[in-house]
Amino acid sequence: MAKIKVLLETQPSHTQHEGFGAFEAAVASETSALDQALPDLDLVAGLGVEPGENFVPVPMFSAPQEGGGGAAEPLSTLREFAIPETNPDIAATSVVLPVEVDPTKLAELREREGVRVWASSRLHLYADERSPGEPGSDAEAAAFDLARSFTGLDCRPFRPGATIDTIRALLGVTRPWQDGFRGQNVVVGIIDEGVNGQVYPVSGGFTRPGATLQPGAAPITSHGSMCAADILVAAPAARLYDYPFLGRPDSGGALTMFQAVLEQRRLDGTPHLTNNSYGFTGVPRQELAPGHEIWDLDHPLHRKVREVVASGAAAFFAAGNCGAQCPSGNCRSTGIGPGLSVHASNSLLEVITVAAVNSRQERVGYSSQGPGMFEPQKPDFASYTHLFGNFGPGRPAGVPAPPRSPFDSGTSAATPVAAGVAALLLSAFPGLGPAELREALLAGLVNPTGKPWDPDYGRGIVNAAASYSFLLRKP
Repeated sequence: MAKIKVLLETQPSHTQHEGFGAFEAAVASETSALDQALPDLDLVAGLGVEPGENFVPVPMFSAPQEGGGGAAEPLSTLREFAIPETNPDIAATSVVLPVEVDPTKLAELREREGVRVWASSRLHLYADERSPGEPGSDAEAAAFDLARSFTGLDCRPFRPGATIDTIRALLGVTRPWQDGFRGQNVVVGIIDEGVNGQVYPVSGGFTRPGATLQPGAAPITSHGSMCAADILVAAPAARLYDYPFLGRPDSGGALTMFQAVLEQRRLDGTPHLTNNSYGFTGVPRQELAPGHEIWDLDHPLHRKVREVVASGAAAFFAAGNCGAQCPSGNCRSTGIGPGLSVHASNSLLEVITVAAVNSRQERVGYSSQGPGMFEPQKPDFASYTHLFGNFGPGRPAGVPAPPRSPFDSGTSAATPVAAGVAALLLSAFPGLGPAELREALLAGLVNPTGKPWDPDYGRGIVNAAASYSFLLRKP
């Protein structure tokens, strides 16, 4: 029987007082990574547990919140990482080991003292799956009526894609650009399958000796390259860090990348934002999935995301592509529609969750709908998708073969557009923390529904000009 991937959380051994140093040593050498974890693996001896592919023990700096928790002090320490100076190492509260285990031993493993077992579930990119031959060209986009549609709906075969200039006009980037702000001095971390550094300004990220995926090495047709193009719509002077976790497309891989982000922030206060255009496409039965990311708010991935946000880096997450009207083809029935399609880290209170509209400000029918499964009022707001950013005629990746979209699509595209707006604001107001950045984005929203919050649109549609004006007026 094939082994399954899980995450084991243990108390750190006596050699792991320096959490970041131990992580860095593990990344630098696969041998040292295994040696470092051997005392912890002794806890599960006899159960057929083996280190997983790309095995790296990940230190945790926040404990589960059960019974009141104890995470306040470590998270407070992480706030010091917002400054562009190297901070001291800190001790880990626990260590998470990505391993593989025989499923017949899983129940026994869960009973083993000193070990907690968490799911390490497969993640999916949130780019929409399209049918062959659907229309879309720059010429068609030029004829758009840009008047707001007031909660219209766009479903297959979808309206044509929009040009970058059209999206920039809708975002209102002219004023901050005229004032000299274009995202300069801001670093956005892209946690994805990798970014093409030949075309996009990749200047750092996660690197490991011998790894197949290195920062900037992905093909131009990659999902991460699409995200890079869409960040640069509003913030063309921003720099990008590449965290290619989808070499291992599960929550263990994402956990490692968020730890790499946290380590970089400890060293120099960057990246300032992260973009996350991935998630789950179905909801397992709770009784059959103990420790699953969708059900357990204490899962290490969620705790690590909160650690990164606590360190001063806002995290943008795609709402997902499982909206009721025209869900993506990889969505399972258990995860489609209101209350079922925004979940796991994408529904954390601490993150910014982004839905999708087209350039007519119509909701795209695959955009996942709230309420969120952790925080009810998710998504936070909507952003623009279906644009000629990386894909399309004359674009770096050209026109992809069916069934891929002939333009950037999905909440995967809407999220980096919003993250680019955030990078633009941070270049003008570099002292903004995640809470102040969220406040500014929410204050500038266009609200087509007139409701304080809507399960389809969130609180409205992102607008850089209005958010910039709000910050200019704010004392």
